[in-house]
Amino acid sequence: MRNSVLMLSIVFALAGCDITLTTPTPVVTGTGTPAITITNTNTNTATTDRSDTEATPSPSSGTPVPSTGALPLPSYGEGVARDFAATHASQLAGSCQITHGEAAWQFLDGLIATLQARDARWGFLCKDAGCTKVAADIVAYKAGSGDLGFWIVDVIGNHCPNPGDVVEVRWGVLPFETVRRWSAHR
Repeated sequence: MRNSVLMLSIVFALAGCDITLTTPTPVVTGTGTPAITITNTNTNTATTDRSDTEATPSPSSGTPVPSTGALPLPSYGEGVARDFAATHASQLAGSCQITHGEAAWQFLDGLIATLQARDARWGFLCKDAGCTKVAADIVAYKAGSGDLGFWIVDVIGNHCPNPGDVVEVRWGVLPFETVRRWSAHR
C-alpha cells in the first residue's frame, strides 16, 4: 500500500467571520492493521469568556487610554445592548439587511451610537481591508491604540432568521481580534 495524505478543508461562517479549518486525515502505511494517528494542536490563547472580563470603570473623560497592552471589554456593554433592544424591539426585529435593506441598519447604528456616547472606542467590525463592508450584527470595542486590536461581540441572535425564528439580542463575546480593522462609522 502506498502512503497517502488527504487534506480536508472546511470553510464555514461563524458570527460574521470566515474561518478555514484544515485537518489532516490519518496516514495509512504498510499492509497490516493501519496505524491511525490524529494530532490536534490548539494555538488559541484567547480568554474571552464573559467570566474572564473585568469591569472597566467609566472615566470622566469618556474614553479610557490604555497605558500598556489592551483594555478589557467593559462590563456595562451587555446591559446597554439589552436595554437598547428592549426599547427598540421593532428595529431589532427588522435588522436583517437582506430582507429590510438600508432601514435594517437602524438597530446596529443606534446601539453603537448609544455605546459611543459612553465611550468612543465602540464601533463596527470591518469585513474587508478597506472597511467598505462592516459586519451587520456585531459591535467592536477598540482595546488598544490605532484601529487594530479590539474585542468583537455578536449582538444580534438569529440575524436574518428562518421562518419561525425570533431575532433577539445576545452578548456573544468572540476572540480578541488583532488582524481585521475597526471603524467608528460605517
